Amino acid sequence: MADPTSSAVTGLLMGLGLATVTPIIDGEALFGAILGAWLVTSMKHELKVWQRLGSLFLSAGVGYLFAPMALQAIPFITSGGGAFLCALVVIPISIKLMVWVEKADIWDIWRRIRGGS
Repeated sequence: MADPTSSAVTGLLMGLGLATVTPIIDGEALFGAILGAWLVTSMKHELKVWQRLGSLFLSAGVGYLFAPMALQAIPFITSGGGAFLCALVVIPISIKLMVWVEKADIWDIWRRIRGGS
């Protein structure tokens, strides 16, 4: 059985190894996306554990994915702040858009896209 010190050292070395293998991951954006996703998930009390985990991963992934777009739109925020905002906002907007598209007919969608009333 390994002692706690060797386990901690092994974990540290594995973490450093992963950090050098994946230098393209923006840690600040990932942390912001996870915080935003945690906030979204913590507000949903009616979900089961596996649904909460799915919601957490989905919101964090979307937050991390859309963070560069947020940085272009709002250049004075950090990548972590952009990812946090995207994790909070993108999924609810996507759900509202999906519900609207399901209810609308094709001509209504076409009129909205073309700018008509």
